[in-house]
Amino acid sequence: MNDDKSFFRSRQWKVFLVSMAIALPIFVLSTFEDLFLILVISFTMTFILRPVVDYIENLGAARWVSVMIVFTGLGSLAVLAVMLLFPVISSQVGQISAAFSKEHLTMMLNDLSVQVSAQIPFLKSEAIREQLNSTLVSFGNTAGEALSGLVGTMATLALVPFITFFLLSDYYTMQKSFIHSMPNKYFEMSLNILYKIEDQLSKYIRGTVVESMIVGIIYAIIYFTLGINYATVLGLIGGFTNVIPFAGPFIGAVPTLLITIVQFGDLRMLIPVAIATIAVQQIDQMFIQPSVFSKIMDINPLTMFLVILIGNETLGVMGMVLAVPIYTVILVTAKETNWGLKNYKITQA
Repeated sequence: MNDDKSFFRSRQWKVFLVSMAIALPIFVLSTFEDLFLILVISFTMTFILRPVVDYIENLGAARWVSVMIVFTGLGSLAVLAVMLLFPVISSQVGQISAAFSKEHLTMMLNDLSVQVSAQIPFLKSEAIREQLNSTLVSFGNTAGEALSGLVGTMATLALVPFITFFLLSDYYTMQKSFIHSMPNKYFEMSLNILYKIEDQLSKYIRGTVVESMIVGIIYAIIYFTLGINYATVLGLIGGFTNVIPFAGPFIGAVPTLLITIVQFGDLRMLIPVAIATIAVQQIDQMFIQPSVFSKIMDINPLTMFLVILIGNETLGVMGMVLAVPIYTVILVTAKETNWGLKNYKITQA
């Protein structure tokens, strides 16, 4: 009996409780997908923009004025980017839509089925054409459903700027309120945990954004060099999907393959696109990630793989993207709690 009481007073038990206090709210929020997505994006934007807001505030501006300056600057950059990129992207999207028109696809499928049948005589062109048509119809339906869902999601995400503005304006006020709500003996430990979590998440988020931009630019350059149409749009897709661990590069390669089939009418670009995807992935893993992230994420590769699998099982693609940062938050909390309880001699062994 005394052993049981001793365990519930131990450092290990308190570490477990604190870790669960972090993990359980995240799990509960994740069941409300739209709300969870809004909060994740808002906190991500907060971590990215906070250093700029802090810098302006340190120059003598009020906190809310600093936030307004950053939002105004960000909005201006967004408008400029839209003005410069929208004509190119709009033109390429329009061309993609025309390329996937019913008449063009019918002609392309006929030619492709004849070519495949000539290469593999025991396959009948009619059967190949029907299978290709069925696959494209299925892909089109899936893409249409995804687009409809995206429109609804974009409407929901209109709340993100307002929440981000609130978080940036009251960031340190909320932080102080949380710290002051802790008992005095946990004050230093709580402050240290918050600092370490903020530091790790800020570096991870900024690193991911920089990595995606670099990867997207590399994809666009390679596709342009290979003579593939709509290289800008495809580069953006490649950079965006790159945030999905392991599967992202291959998911991003699917639209590129479809574009090349429509553009060239055959599978001649299958191998070049596959080589380009693998090459960019290797460049990312060997050069970009080490340079951008350095030693931010000190996680064993096997552990990372298992964490991402668990994220996929619980939240799908979003779970894969968020698995590593969520695991990092829980791991940092557990480590720093254990260190704090031990070194500040808060608990009795």
